[in-house]
Amino acid sequence: MNRTEIIVTIVAVLAVTSAVVAWYRGEHPPVASKTEYVKIPEIQTVTKIKRITVPVEKVVTLEKPVVVEKLKLSETIAKDDAKQVISTGEVASYEGKTNVVAILDTKTGESQIIAKQEPLPFIDFVNKREVGLRYGYGSASKLSMEADIYGRWDFLRVGNVHLGVYGEVNTNGDGKAMISAGYRW
Repeated sequence: MNRTEIIVTIVAVLAVTSAVVAWYRGEHPPVASKTEYVKIPEIQTVTKIKRITVPVEKVVTLEKPVVVEKLKLSETIAKDDAKQVISTGEVASYEGKTNVVAILDTKTGESQIIAKQEPLPFIDFVNKREVGLRYGYGSASKLSMEADIYGRWDFLRVGNVHLGVYGEVNTNGDGKAMISAGYRW
């Protein structure tokens, strides 16, 4: 085997491994919805912790009709007096997981939400895919309009370096199939 065949074989093994890992992990839809609020899964290490009852003298809530209107909460929440909004928050997007915890001060009745990003593992199989279309000027032989269709699949991340494959075909009949490595910050 020559050097190119060795590199292609290594990349192919990594890509197949990444595909198997992605299949095993299961491709889950995003937790958040753009149309409604959804219950998020608990932090895995907390699911087996025993629940206890703590007496609370009062709980401070947000004014329900106003918060339901402003946040466009579901009718299920709006019409159920037993369900009250006690705290809200925004979590910035992050490539990894963000743990969220709701805290209730039993003396004051006020609540808050705290969040912590879990660090990404140094090496991880990722499954990021992209397809697209580009249109503009090309200068292969003369300045002319051209379009191309491309696809990319990043399957391995080592630190901030993402490894994958990339391919494209353009209207001039040229095509590319490449191994890609990119540093992201």
